[in-house]
Amino acid sequence: MSITEGALFAEYENLKIEHEALRVRAKIDREKIANLEGEITWLREQLASLKRAQFGKKSERWESAEQLVFNEVEAEAEANKLGGDESTGEETIAVPAHERKRGHRRPLPESLEREVQRIELPPSELFDAEGNPLKIIGWEKSEKLKYEPSKMSVLEIHRAKYGADSGDYVKTAPPTPSIIPKGLATPELLAAIAVAKFADGLPLYRMEEIFKRQGVDLSRTTMARWMVAVAEALQPIWNVLADRWRESFYVACDETNVQVLKENGRKAEDKSWMIVRATPHGPKKVVLFDYSTSRSQDKVMELIEGYQGYLQVDGLNSYDKIAKSIGITRLGCNMHSRRRFESAAVDGAKSGKSLGAEGMKFYKDLYDIEEEIRDKSPEERLSARNKKARPIFEKMKAWVEANKPKVPAKSKIGGAFHYFLNEYEYLTGYLRDGRLEMDNGFTERAIRKFAIGRNNWIFSDTVDGANASALLYSLVITAKINGVNPYSAMVKLCAQVPTANCIEDYERLAEIILAP
Repeated sequence: MSITEGALFAEYENLKIEHEALRVRAKIDREKIANLEGEITWLREQLASLKRAQFGKKSERWESAEQLVFNEVEAEAEANKLGGDESTGEETIAVPAHERKRGHRRPLPESLEREVQRIELPPSELFDAEGNPLKIIGWEKSEKLKYEPSKMSVLEIHRAKYGADSGDYVKTAPPTPSIIPKGLATPELLAAIAVAKFADGLPLYRMEEIFKRQGVDLSRTTMARWMVAVAEALQPIWNVLADRWRESFYVACDETNVQVLKENGRKAEDKSWMIVRATPHGPKKVVLFDYSTSRSQDKVMELIEGYQGYLQVDGLNSYDKIAKSIGITRLGCNMHSRRRFESAAVDGAKSGKSLGAEGMKFYKDLYDIEEEIRDKSPEERLSARNKKARPIFEKMKAWVEANKPKVPAKSKIGGAFHYFLNEYEYLTGYLRDGRLEMDNGFTERAIRKFAIGRNNWIFSDTVDGANASALLYSLVITAKINGVNPYSAMVKLCAQVPTANCIEDYERLAEIILAP
């Protein structure tokens, strides 16, 4: 080989090496560009979500009207402007060529105290047109609803003192058993404070101001101590409800964050949790709140230990590992899956919007089926689901599997696809039994009642306060969900629990908040 040929061959080998290096670099650059494009897509979607959260309207509507805090007057006025100021309902009146909605007044409860106000004509008008005298022959009756602010009164308790004569003391009649023996709170006052805070979301400092307007100096610190004492006294009732929860064939769990300012070993800004357990099925439903500094596997295991049956939760890994370890049948939440497709449809980039909208159509069909069969028997629900819903799930799964490789994994639609496939076994679990629900909406609505209150009081001051809040939320919300007046129920519990001394007593008292 000549020198020229050798030089050419060496140059050729160098070019081959350089070409291979460029090819590798091009591959790395393509991967880097793809990753950067995916990250840019993700960032754009996050920005769109943040803008919508800050400035836009929420596309998903909750069933609860408790969210209408600031604009409820305007919203109701707009909705009922055809019905007049006394409209509390709607009826449809058929009129030729169109229909008209007209308001109607529901009757006031017969149990309300009634005050009669009689209006008569002055003597100068008690004559007809011909000058004949007139007399009362009947009354034109109407009703108006009168309101007076809550009244405070003092209950004086006089306990008889006994002796052989007026100066010879022997004994005194015993005091009435009370949750707070030496306190000035009656069961009615304790119940009113508990319901105002835990059912109506009214912070203690606002109640303090309300009491001051009525001339009563009742500090929030005193009321807070009372609520802790009430919670301690009602702990056995909560225990009975916890036993009922474990005995159910079908339960659900969810979590929401809460902040506690004073907690040993933790900063004030550290996040804590209210873990909520519920029984979505049956005539006597139970909702339990548990305060926890974490939602770890160990904590969740502690709460559901001893339970066997269906457990409906979201995709939190703690539940998945626990369900597999102790043999619980885990069910998924299609509401969580649907939200991911909704987020992609609204905030997704490029094809994510159209794919998200297509995923929403699948879920619309599935929820339409649930609406159709809501009042059917469990057997009819099961049959309809297997006939109509199961094929939709199978078609949706095939669609997700076909499109998942085409979208960035970090994008919103990529996340929706991943969640759906990862949870598919659990999302379709409700098809096994007609008594099961498609999602965890029941528990989320219970949490919503807690969240409305949290928006007012923001945080708990101490761990004892957080635990007391958890217990009292459990009792009040369980009563509301079962159609029980929470105030009446709490009055009965506060009055009767001091004399309870066995499990039979506490089971009887638990029925107060389980059945109207």
